[in-house]
Amino acid sequence: MNKTINAPSQDRREYIRVTPEPDAPIRVDISGADFIETIKAVDISENGVGIIVQHGFHGCHVDQPAIFVIHLPQPINKFFRVEGMIRHVRNHSFGVHFTNLNDKSRALVRQYIAHGVKKRGWWNYIRYVMGILH
Repeated sequence: MNKTINAPSQDRREYIRVTPEPDAPIRVDISGADFIETIKAVDISENGVGIIVQHGFHGCHVDQPAIFVIHLPQPINKFFRVEGMIRHVRNHSFGVHFTNLNDKSRALVRQYIAHGVKKRGWWNYIRYVMGILH
């Protein structure tokens, strides 16, 4: 498994992000006031998801709320609905902050991240599960 793990750094990220494998993408269905899209996530954390929309979003603005359905691939193979805010737009890259991730959905995201962290080494996996690395 080739998941990339991005640890918190000077870019102010609070949570670990993992990048999905090319053959097992995270599908994201997005609906906002002026748009509906289905795309693939670039990365995901407990706090949000990164997406790229090559054609851009017309009618999409920073701090605009939207509804997201996140489809996590194997080994989780589940989806959840969450509200979020678009926090930054850079070219065709969008950062989405989850605003009401419930406990059940957070557990699914944590499982997905833990699976990616585990593939990168047991030490990081143990630290992540124990809450030392988040």
